[in-house]
Amino acid sequence: MKKMTSILFLFGVLMFSCEKESSSDEYSIEAEVLGRNTDCGIYAVKILNGLSQVQSIVGSKVGDSIYIAKNLPTELETAGLKILIDVRKPQNDELGPCTTLGPAYYWLFVKRAEKKETSIKS
Repeated sequence: MKKMTSILFLFGVLMFSCEKESSSDEYSIEAEVLGRNTDCGIYAVKILNGLSQVQSIVGSKVGDSIYIAKNLPTELETAGLKILIDVRKPQNDELGPCTTLGPAYYWLFVKRAEKKETSIKS
């Protein structure tokens, strides 16, 4: 009986450990598109909500909330646009060249993004 219980327990552990990470439709990071960064030629974003989360993902502890947004969808490349994003740290081969003539910003890779819908209050 103990052997059967151990096997069932092991089976249960394996089943739950192989379960995919649950994906939420909720975005936890809000940003504003700043426009094309003149130094790198890629759009930059300013994190409005979720800065500590972005800093832990990207690995920066700098107080600045501006990041180079690699993989920002073309339809969201509008300065001043408020967006919701899901990000990850970019891989080395995803980083691009910059002139280093302007301010240096950390990069983030946009996994998914959408325009933030604003509600109008009467």
